[in-house]
Amino acid sequence: MRVGTHYVEARKFAFFVGEQVVLFGSFVGAALAVAFLLGLQPNRALILTEAATATIALQIGLYLADLYDFKVAYEDARKHTRLLKTLGAVTIVCGVGMLLMPGPTPARLAAVAGLGGACTVALALRAALPDLGHHMALRARVYLVGQGNAASMLMKEVHRDGHAEVVGYATLDTVGLAEKARAAGAETLVVATDDRRGLNVAELLTCRLKGLEVITAITFAERALKKIPVELCRPSDLVFSDGFERPMLLLLIRRAVSLMTALVLFILATPILIVTAILIKLDSKGPLFYTQERVGAHGKPFNMLKFRTMKTDAETGGKAQWAQKNDPRVTRVGKWLRRFRVDELPQIINVIKGEMGVVGPRPERPAFVEQLKKQIPYYDLRALVPPGITGWAQIRYPYAASLEEAREKLQYDLYYVKHLSVLLDLVILFHTAKVVVFGRGAR
Repeated sequence: MRVGTHYVEARKFAFFVGEQVVLFGSFVGAALAVAFLLGLQPNRALILTEAATATIALQIGLYLADLYDFKVAYEDARKHTRLLKTLGAVTIVCGVGMLLMPGPTPARLAAVAGLGGACTVALALRAALPDLGHHMALRARVYLVGQGNAASMLMKEVHRDGHAEVVGYATLDTVGLAEKARAAGAETLVVATDDRRGLNVAELLTCRLKGLEVITAITFAERALKKIPVELCRPSDLVFSDGFERPMLLLLIRRAVSLMTALVLFILATPILIVTAILIKLDSKGPLFYTQERVGAHGKPFNMLKFRTMKTDAETGGKAQWAQKNDPRVTRVGKWLRRFRVDELPQIINVIKGEMGVVGPRPERPAFVEQLKKQIPYYDLRALVPPGITGWAQIRYPYAASLEEAREKLQYDLYYVKHLSVLLDLVILFHTAKVVVFGRGAR
């Protein structure tokens, strides 16, 4: 479903709400049952409050463990490695908190029993997730119509992403598409072609009239994969589709949100900035900060500020180099600063100056931009908005260290630029917290 300009997976949202209701109900049921067995007069208002708190804590834990990512959740359903760690952590935190709260001991025991009931139901629900997914179609079930590079490329993307399932395949001139798609359990036909000549339009229209959704590969990629694959994208797909709107009011609101967020972040991060500065000076010789020319909005260059994480002679001869995994140029302290993105904090100054936003495409070096513009279609479009400390591509993909990885990140940047909104910025900030806490995607 579409919320504002951003696509949200309806199945995931429905599963989240459904699980919320089940966890809440299981907590209340277990707590009331124990209270009855102990002969207590239950405080229903208190139990409801505790149930709501425990449910929120459980779902936050599941989110932080990526267990609302169905691909991860399906894989974890076999051994429950992530789930058991998550439930254990939530149980310890919430259980200790409930036992320490004021009130009679039996009432505290009833609350802990409620938590145990909710965790047990969460474990059972997640164990049944593969079966639920099969019967309830928690992943989008699509029937692919096409041939050539576009079809094979989309198949690879779907298989790698894991958030949708291709249940059938047909060539462009196949007849009886609606019946075949229905028999396979599909609800959507995705047309992926290198050339639409020879496409059986009458069959596709019949599918539409029989209640099946018919969409292009690029539309499907936007909705399910949350990116715009450049290899599948024709200029007409960008010209005639919605999106890429940047009204002045939206730009002003985004700037105000960025400025307020940067000021609050600067105040909160001051102790971290001081400790980081001391560690850098103790670890290696060289300047505290590292300034580097980057390309901003509409191609305008600016000097980006970062904590120094590499040795002072990191780039021999001054030639720009991609950052690599386990890069030997990175200092001991720099490795940890990069892992938790602390090295990015000085960019708050760039945000305050208006050179960057808190959210936006990652600013690249001029040498890389010139190279990538020549080799990757639509690369210029990412410069329509100011670069950011964090962004859609940053939370969905690690640092780009090659041409192919830069191409992959551009696909997420295009999605962000096309669906630009304050809501999407808030979603990115929310996800960024998880990336920072767990140190994912760093190089």
